[in-house]
Amino acid sequence: MFKIKLKELINDIHKKHILGCTIAGIYVVEFQKRWLLHAHILIFFTEDYKPHMVEDVNRMMSAELPNSETNKLAHEMVARCTMHGPCGAAFPNAPCMEEGKCKKQYPRKFQSKMMTNVNGYPIYRHKDTGRTVVVHGIELDNRWVVSHNVYLSTKYDAHINAEVCNNIRGVKYPFKYVYKEHDCAIVEISRQSDNATEGNVVDTDEIKKYLDYRYVFASEAAWRIFKFDMHEQFPTIERL
Repeated sequence: MFKIKLKELINDIHKKHILGCTIAGIYVVEFQKRWLLHAHILIFFTEDYKPHMVEDVNRMMSAELPNSETNKLAHEMVARCTMHGPCGAAFPNAPCMEEGKCKKQYPRKFQSKMMTNVNGYPIYRHKDTGRTVVVHGIELDNRWVVSHNVYLSTKYDAHINAEVCNNIRGVKYPFKYVYKEHDCAIVEISRQSDNATEGNVVDTDEIKKYLDYRYVFASEAAWRIFKFDMHEQFPTIERL
């Protein structure tokens, strides 16, 4: 199901131009802690469709709860898939918590209009509209909404976090992130040499140092058995 949705999502982006006319893009499939799989997608627009103005960003992205009366389906999707947390004092053991604070900086401040941030990502509009949803018994408002494209998130009924990058420093991070290596842990079991006379002398097998092992969970194993692509780029680039 994820493969079908991913293929259709890429088709929406690059062929149907749902977000605008694109000239290049890449995606990489990742398995979160060897468990749930997701994709990191980076796309580039033609000059005419690059979001230069605040209105352009607001047209593509939203970080607010839709009106439940005029767009009930989108409202239910955001409440179910696109709310961050809850975290904070009520959930101190949430994965995003570090030293008693949310490392994702939620809840955000109410923002009447979108602004450009120094790190290359916009500060999205979080209006105080009075709309709230209850998640895990906690009432959340627009300050907890993750930025998304309403059409794509509603169509695929999934968490699709969408960001606009408008600074060269911000571009570096997505490129580094989509090509990052897997999490790695090194374990070594050894014994002291029988010939050791002083100190801790350990036999070293230099050949074994070149062996690299990685744990593959069932979801990733199935993905590789079916020979699905782990990454793709458009347009195709070949080394000459």
